Amino acid sequence: MRYLMSGQQDYLLRVVSSSLKSYENFIREKLTRIPGISFLESNFAFGQVKRKNIYPDIS
Repeated sequence: MRYLMSGQQDYLLRVVSSSLKSYENFIREKLTRIPGISFLESNFAFGQVKRKNIYPDIS
């Protein structure tokens, strides 16, 4: 999945990896070699606190 973001970051890329080592390999060998990528920031979720798929009515 890719998300167009507001704020300082341009995109959010969700990555699923089997291990931190494979994630590191993906970052080092694939993502950083794409022309135009000059900055990366990684964030990790420790777990899911609550899942809610109900969106407010904005009509």
